[in-house]
Amino acid sequence: METQSAIATEPAAAPPFAGGAVGEWAQTSAAVRLPDYAPVEKALGLLARAVRQFRTYPATSSMCVDAVTACREALLAIDHRSRISVRVSPHDLIIDDVSLGRGTVIEQELTRRLFKLKVATIDVDTQATPRDLSRFCIDLAESEEPDTQTTFAERLAQHGVGAIVPIMGRTPAVLDVGVPSTHTIDLVDRERQRRDLLAQPDAPTTHLYPPDRGWVRVDPSQTLDTVSLVDLVVLADDPASLAQMLVRLTDGAAGAAQGREAALEQKYSDVTLLLSALDPRLAQVMFGKLAHAVLNMDKERRNTLLQCSVLPGLLDGRADGRILRDFPDMDLAESICLLLDLETAAPDMLGAALNRLDLTEERRDALAPLIEARTHALRASMPAGDRSSGVDDHARALITVDAKSGKDFSEYAAFDLSMDEQVEATLEAVRTGIAGTDLVMRQLLCRFQLVHIEPNPGLVEVFLRSVLTLLGTLERDGRWLDVIEELDCYARLGNALRAERPDVADAVADALRQFCTPSRLLALADLHERDIEGQVIVQRATSALGASLVPGFVALVNEDAQAPRARVFARIMSGIASTVAPALVAEIDNCGPSTARTIVMVLGHAGAGQEVTLGRLAEHGNPQVASEALRALAQVGTPRAASRVAREIREQADGQATAAEEALLRFPSAIISAHMRDLLGSREFVLGHPQATLRLLDRAAQRRIEGLEIVLTSLEGLRFKFWKPSLVQVARKARRIRAR
Repeated sequence: METQSAIATEPAAAPPFAGGAVGEWAQTSAAVRLPDYAPVEKALGLLARAVRQFRTYPATSSMCVDAVTACREALLAIDHRSRISVRVSPHDLIIDDVSLGRGTVIEQELTRRLFKLKVATIDVDTQATPRDLSRFCIDLAESEEPDTQTTFAERLAQHGVGAIVPIMGRTPAVLDVGVPSTHTIDLVDRERQRRDLLAQPDAPTTHLYPPDRGWVRVDPSQTLDTVSLVDLVVLADDPASLAQMLVRLTDGAAGAAQGREAALEQKYSDVTLLLSALDPRLAQVMFGKLAHAVLNMDKERRNTLLQCSVLPGLLDGRADGRILRDFPDMDLAESICLLLDLETAAPDMLGAALNRLDLTEERRDALAPLIEARTHALRASMPAGDRSSGVDDHARALITVDAKSGKDFSEYAAFDLSMDEQVEATLEAVRTGIAGTDLVMRQLLCRFQLVHIEPNPGLVEVFLRSVLTLLGTLERDGRWLDVIEELDCYARLGNALRAERPDVADAVADALRQFCTPSRLLALADLHERDIEGQVIVQRATSALGASLVPGFVALVNEDAQAPRARVFARIMSGIASTVAPALVAEIDNCGPSTARTIVMVLGHAGAGQEVTLGRLAEHGNPQVASEALRALAQVGTPRAASRVAREIREQADGQATAAEEALLRFPSAIISAHMRDLLGSREFVLGHPQATLRLLDRAAQRRIEGLEIVLTSLEGLRFKFWKPSLVQVARKARRIRAR
């Protein structure tokens, strides 16, 4: 396998960044412009204005929607290009070596922001949807500062934008290898010649790392135009330093602060792969240096590296395990015995590991007592019930070399492939588990996980349509508990994704609303009327669905034929009135009187916070809606609601005031007394509405409201208003009540 990755070289005095070509493009005069660039510039200008609108107004405002619509129309009007690919310079957007937008809104809103975010090129599809354009504007407007963890391109990809593709600019890592000696340069040349002889003429080049990802700082007198990763091994001459360079090539500035041991642990496999590509004699020397570097590591870090990379690589026949040949006997024995610490390892693996090392007989004989001692120590440290009587025999058999044996099968003995009773029981359990798998629930789990990770709302809608079909299957089977569990999971998922992926959250919310069809709500109403268990199921279902029930509930109430069953579900909705109240308020202005009356009844159970809405509905043109609103205010029962009812008594005609008076009497006694004193003590109210005053006096007498003595005394003075009999009746009634 070709492991080269071309790395550009730079003179020692050269700056650690590139920009010559971009500078030349930026200096291209915009005076020479073909006619077909005008539509492109117009579309980019409208896109820039859209970004400005998204920075100023909410994304749902008409200003933002109109800006996106205008931009999309301009893109569709470009008939000579299917995509617009522009390069980003500090002040211009460059297309076909022609600069666009300097000194305009394009520079202010697009160019500067994209350049600050290190975007090198941006590719815009002329068929981009409004959602793609809106999401681009939102992300660009919110990306005031570059994010070191997530690039602008990754952010767009997370939000499922595929029609607008930013290509991020690269900042090459500058690797300093000092001043290579003449011997080192000659060694690099010989390695290149050897690889050229081994390489096939037409073989494709495979890069271990992206090409041109790093620059190597060398002496200007050197003739190294390019440096491959294998050349870098020779130039670095130190595996730990090489690992640090590899970390910088992948992690950039974040990897520059890593220490030698941490870098070697992270890039160990890549280092061994590069070392194995060298000439065998040179590779042996470099693997010796690598072994020395591993032995010098902290013991805990070294053991982790041995167990996770070196020993598995040795058993798999990879280059990762070659360093063990250069370990001293004591370190080698200790390292080999680390296999016994692995939970999935068997003692037989020790022999397999030794065979992989191809050691001489003398060295194997020297290792035998060391491994046996380590095995005895391990056995002694194990609990009594876990000790294996055959550990010593295993170890002794594994370190014994039989020269007559033509083939070694000890590697196969390290794996439990025999069909014993335990294996048969496991396979039987697997077969039973497969047969007992709930296919529908597995399919729902798969789709839930896809929705959780998919950023494109279009694909999410496809997944959710199949989810609704599967939920219908569960409903027909009467598995309401499973249905509720799924609904609750999707409701929580939608809330969790609201900040990061609002489009996906909207798709989830829309799917939940689609689930709540009128027929399904009627099924829930029947289930609620069935028994106590059904009531519990319905309560859980409505709690999970929440505001998603509102569109289906409104549609159900609008069906006159289903009025009795709709009233049943209205009582169910009253149990979650505080949750669904905002959605119901949004629907009420578009409903007919009958539907509005039912919604008002539900709002009455929402508690405090609905006084303003119900007070407005108390002035509804339909008397039934207005009366229901007054009763709903009484259901709310707060002092603020009582004040709104008292206001209706003051301001409405006597006919409508009757409903308000009845509503007032449903409040707590203390609130009723306060408003009765206020109303009956108002001379303006009494003189203007004597019939309402008479009714209030009758109601006060029936409820035995206290604290009205002063008010009644003042009303007795109206007996002298003989020219208005209704006022005289008020005075006489007040006198009779006070006399009781």
